[in-house]
Formats: sequence, C-alpha cells, structure tokens
Amino acid sequence: MIAEVIDKTLRRFEERNYQPAVVKKAGNFLRNMMEHGLKPELIVAIQERRLRNVIEYVYAHSPFYQRMFEQCKVRPEDIRKAGDLHKLAFTTANDIRKWQDFLCVPEEKMSAVFTTSGTTGEPKRMYYTYREMQTLSNLYGAAIRVVHTGRLVALVALPIGHGLWIGGASVQRAVERAGGLPLNVGADNPKETIKWMQRFSPNFIFSSPSYMTALTREAQEIGYQYHLDKIILVGELLTSAHKELFTGYWGAAVFDSYGSTEIGSAQTIALPECSAFHLNDLHLITEIIDPITGQPAEEGELVFTTIRREGMPLLRYRSGDKASWAECKCWLPLRAIKIKGRTDDMIVAGDMNLYGRVIADAISKVSNATGRIKLTVAKEGLGDTMTITVEGKPSKESVHKALLAAYPELTINTQNGNLQLIIETSLDLGSQIKDVKIMDLR
Repeated sequence: MIAEVIDKTLRRFEERNYQPAVVKKAGNFLRNMMEHGLKPELIVAIQERRLRNVIEYVYAHSPFYQRMFEQCKVRPEDIRKAGDLHKLAFTTANDIRKWQDFLCVPEEKMSAVFTTSGTTGEPKRMYYTYREMQTLSNLYGAAIRVVHTGRLVALVALPIGHGLWIGGASVQRAVERAGGLPLNVGADNPKETIKWMQRFSPNFIFSSPSYMTALTREAQEIGYQYHLDKIILVGELLTSAHKELFTGYWGAAVFDSYGSTEIGSAQTIALPECSAFHLNDLHLITEIIDPITGQPAEEGELVFTTIRREGMPLLRYRSGDKASWAECKCWLPLRAIKIKGRTDDMIVAGDMNLYGRVIADAISKVSNATGRIKLTVAKEGLGDTMTITVEGKPSKESVHKALLAAYPELTINTQNGNLQLIIETSLDLGSQIKDVKIMDLR
C-alpha cells in the first residue's frame, strides 16, 4: 500500500511541466524521503510495481520484445519481480541499431532523439516521448535541488560537436527546471571557457574530468581563481587526484556520475563523500553478470532494465561496462556499484570514446602497416596518455593522419591537453594473437 502511494506520487510529479518553485520544494521532499522513509524493502516494492507495468507495456507495444517473449516462451504474468528477468534473453547494442523494432509509440509522436558517439557506421539512437523528457527534467532538476538550494548559474562545459548527445541537452533542461541559468558553452577551447566564467560568474560547473583538468590548468596559467559551489562530472574515470585538484583550486564540492544514452543519461550519482556510484533504483533494475556465462556475478557486465520509459524501453540491456557491487556509508538508500571499465574495445580517454576496432581499421589502410596494433592507455599525472604501437614500417605522419580522419576531435583534445597521443612503429608485435590489443593501465 505504501509503495503504491509513493509510486503514484512520484509519477504525478515526474510527468508534469512544473514551475521551478515546485521543483525546488520537491528536492527538499525527495531528500527527506531518502534520508528517513525510503527503506530498501520499499524500493524493491516500487521496482516490482514498475517492472510489471513495463513488462505488460512492451509486450503490447514493442515488436522486438513481442518476438523475444515468444522465442523465450514467456508470458507477462511470468515476470513479477527482478529475479524473474532471467527468463528473458539479453538485449544488445546490435539489437537496438534496428531501432524501429523497439518503438512503442509512432516516431512522429516522439519529442527527442539522442545518439551515441564513437561507434562505426550509424550511431545507436534512442527516442524519448514528451512525457519522458518531462520525467527526466523534473527528476534531474529535483536532484540538483537535493544537494543545492541557493543561486544556480551553471556552466555546462560538455562536448557539443556535431551530434545528438544526451549529456548537455539533459543538463540544460534540468538546470532550467531547477530554476537556474544554464550556460551551455561546450568543451572546446579552455581559454574561451574561462572568458565565459569571467563574464557570468557561474557557481556550478557540469563537465568531464579531462576537460575540467584542462580548464583548471588554463586557470592556473593565467592566474584566474574563482570559488565554485559544486562541480558535477560525467563520462570518464574520476580519480582521487582529480578530486583533490578541483576541490583545492576551486573550493568546490565534487560530484561524480555515470550513465548512458540508452538508460537515460546520468542515472547514478556519487556524492563528494561517496566511495561508489548509487543507482537510480526507482528507474532502473540493475544486474551484474558474468559476460561469458550470463549468470549473476559480484563483478562483471552491467545489465539494465528501464522501468520508467515509454518511447523505447529496454529489458536486460547489456551495457558493455564492467562493474562490481559495492557498499557506501552515505545517507543515500540506493544500491551502489563501482565501475571497472569496459567489456568491449571502447576506451574512454581524454574526454572521448575511442574504439580499438575503429582505430585498427583506419591504420590498416596506411601503407606499410600490417594491420596489427597495440593500444596502451595510462594516467600521466591528471591526464590520459594513449600509446599506439603499429606493426610494420608506416610513417608516423601517415598513422597520425589516419587517426585524425577517424576521429577529427583528436586535434582539439590533444591541443587542450586532455589527451597525450604517442605513436610508435614496430616491425613485429610478436605473439599478439588478435589484431587489436588494448592495455588500460590506469
């Protein structure tokens, strides 16, 4: 009964176009609820209600999941709780490239579409309805007001580029809904970003660890120092050295987050005192599986089931991210994980998603290269260094040119100091079996 009341109350709040004053009050209510009333057993009860709803919904509206249910010989009534999800197959990144099969409402009724970056061919796309965008904006806006109640002028220093990335778009909506002023300036030239800071005196920054490092270095060089209340980071590994630098130089509380386009942007949070990421258990059911056997594991691949989506819900989506279950002593009642990297060949370095296969394919076309490469990523101070060892006798200039053709944004990220790129050539990579070998030493 209590779970039903909370579920319906949260739904009413999430789905309406509220004024910022209401969102501010909701932030205070949400904090009190999480600190004092939202017990683990209550969260599970809400999850189960929402899971049953989404299972019935996709069975009625999603061509992909209609086929899956039939192939797995499962009916909606067979899945009543998280433990029943094993009866269904996994959803993969390749599956959702056929996005039409996942739409639960006609495309013309969608309100937003976002795409992933860094992959070959057509990017994966995820559609959202107007109601879903309302939900995300209200939820993120209230989350901001959970941790901050005063002045909110937010510099959004996240990549814009040529694409439809969910990060900057969702942050802008959230800041607006929270009654703040978003300054969506992108993440290109740190010198220009400092100028925007000097003009508007923001007290919040949303960025990535790499770009925030570049911004801090630029500020140190020109002697610009300004107090920030909060820094919220996303997209990459945040180290203790990063946090120490940002807190020490800007005087800010540093928050970290993890998410993806597929699950609805940043659906986890790590408070400054946290030792792990807390999951949004009210919107997600999360599994960790052995990537080989598909069985539950303490450490392995993250698998998500979205339980508050309308346009393209996903069941048992294999994220490709490695994680382990964790304990955190903060006041958040949500389950926690530690991110361990990727299970595929994606490398997150220097504010970019880089794929070993894309790099190998580009270099294989270079004259005198055999096609075998080794990628070594290391942390040098606060930045990332990627060493690309190419088998054969190609010129370093031709390899560099091929890399820029595959990833034009490398120019900006190396100039900014986000990423140091080292190219080595080798006659023989010895006993390396595969044409791509990735070593992440961070």
